[in-house]
Amino acid sequence: MVQDPQIGAFSHGQCIQHGQNSDGIHIQGAGKGEQNSFTQIIQQINFEKSSIYVELGKFDAKIKKITSDISELKINEKKHTEWYELTNVRLDSIIDTCDRIESKCQVQNDEMEDLSIFNINYQLKILKYHILEISENTNQFATHLAKINNERKKLKDEIIANVEQIHKNYEPHMPRHSTPLTEERISVKGSLTPLLGENVISAKDIPKLEEWPTFSGEGEYNHIEFIRTIDMLQEDFNIPDEIIVGKLQCLFTKTAKKWY
Repeated sequence: MVQDPQIGAFSHGQCIQHGQNSDGIHIQGAGKGEQNSFTQIIQQINFEKSSIYVELGKFDAKIKKITSDISELKINEKKHTEWYELTNVRLDSIIDTCDRIESKCQVQNDEMEDLSIFNINYQLKILKYHILEISENTNQFATHLAKINNERKKLKDEIIANVEQIHKNYEPHMPRHSTPLTEERISVKGSLTPLLGENVISAKDIPKLEEWPTFSGEGEYNHIEFIRTIDMLQEDFNIPDEIIVGKLQCLFTKTAKKWY
């Protein structure tokens, strides 16, 4: 506790009056001059004590300030610790969110991959269906082609048989025995003209090539109609077999012409 110098002086005066100093020491037989000197010393001591108390008060204030600063530092440290922990929690939350997003992306990638595989399988099924359809059509075409080949072979055999029959039934118009030439007829132009028999016809009486039927060999039964028409022409115009055989090259078209 800081002592006031005036109070100390007052106490000292009281002590002098009672024959004591301010420290309770009795001064006996002291003169007036000595007492004044001693009083000044006591006052000086009290003043220095007061200065010491003031310095102690200042030092105490500094200690309180330091204590307050330490408390504030502890509070700040606690705040920093809480902030650090909160930051770590937030970072952990961000990392967890990133992991969840990555997991969802992986799931979506798997789903997209499955969808892509499904689309590929679907396209493969469609392609397989078309391949089977083409294969079936090819088999049908092969069957139809085999049928056509059989018809062609049958027609070829019939034509060969008819040609052989024509050659077998063919009788030459030349006489079988030699007859001496008795007379030569000279035409107006000076060319030789043979004698005409009853079976010989003029070329003007034979129908033109445009009026004859044609045969392609690509139908199923049109060869029957072709043969009937040829027979009818031969019968109506009395056309020799060799003339008909000579016109076959012009009457056959397409496949029949290739066969011929």
